[in-house]
Amino acid sequence: MRFEDIWIAGTGGALGDPVPIERAVADGSYPAEAAASTGMITYAAARHAPPELAVAAGRQAIKEAANAGTVVGPDALYLHSHGYFQGIDMWPAACWIARRLLGAQLSGMPLTVSAASNGSLAGLELAAGLLTARPDLPAALLTLADRFAPPVDRFHLSPGMVFGDGGAAAVVSRSGGPLRLVSVVSEADTDLEGLSRGDEPFGTVPHQHTDTRKRTREFLAHGELSLRDVRERSATRTRSVVERALTEAGLTIEQVDWYCPPFVGKALMADSFLRPLPGRPRNLLTDLGLTTGHLGPADGVYALHHLITTDLLRPGATVLLIGTGMGFTFSAAVLAADGG
Repeated sequence: MRFEDIWIAGTGGALGDPVPIERAVADGSYPAEAAASTGMITYAAARHAPPELAVAAGRQAIKEAANAGTVVGPDALYLHSHGYFQGIDMWPAACWIARRLLGAQLSGMPLTVSAASNGSLAGLELAAGLLTARPDLPAALLTLADRFAPPVDRFHLSPGMVFGDGGAAAVVSRSGGPLRLVSVVSEADTDLEGLSRGDEPFGTVPHQHTDTRKRTREFLAHGELSLRDVRERSATRTRSVVERALTEAGLTIEQVDWYCPPFVGKALMADSFLRPLPGRPRNLLTDLGLTTGHLGPADGVYALHHLITTDLLRPGATVLLIGTGMGFTFSAAVLAADGG
């Protein structure tokens, strides 16, 4: 969908402490050959719970939005996205975060966006769509946060990447800001859902240990889809959302100033997010993820926060943001810097 007057008015980010990847190699947590393949330098390891990271990032985004002319109050739409445990079982983390950022008495309902690692694009798409459809909404606040602490193994949750801890936030409004949202497109291939499920039966209590690699092996062992099939189907959907989002924005891939794919390792980046492109953008925001790790749903919004706060965006610059998530979902968004 193309948008005409939807803006990123402010962003925020909160990362855990950087830990050298060599430390994980030295203590046997991460094989040296895997570290060489991913090119990881450091990963973020947080001591705070994800909702606390979301609050820290949200406060930054609200402050920056106010500087851009958008005041975020209790009448704003509020969305929170995460992919993993938020610190307390059977607990509405979104309401706790909203109370600290927007106050206790809200005009609407805090909502959780469940889109796994595609939470940034899912949240932006929902916020933009609701702001377009509902003139009574003055703004939307989106937060995203995860922490991949034991018993989960951040080094082996998914091949080709290391998971990092962090939060990000964005205020979406109609009142201007550093980035204008031009288009968002999403697609899904639910035949790939089994990659995250394998042969695991439905249970009645959460598992203390989740072996995602075992689930993937089980799915592929059935022979309905090969690993090559999975790669090609994922590449097809990635290429499709990129081409559709660019067409709606009236751009070619060569006109994109900054390409921001998920924060994964070098080998996976080349195969899953560079190979499917119909051409080459001018600049790649890929090294950032090698210092943070994959932040789950926060990758996309944190990438925007980095571009804005490090002054990498000249007036009129264009950004192509990519998101993917278990299920399997694929999204692309085009944004333009103020003046574009």
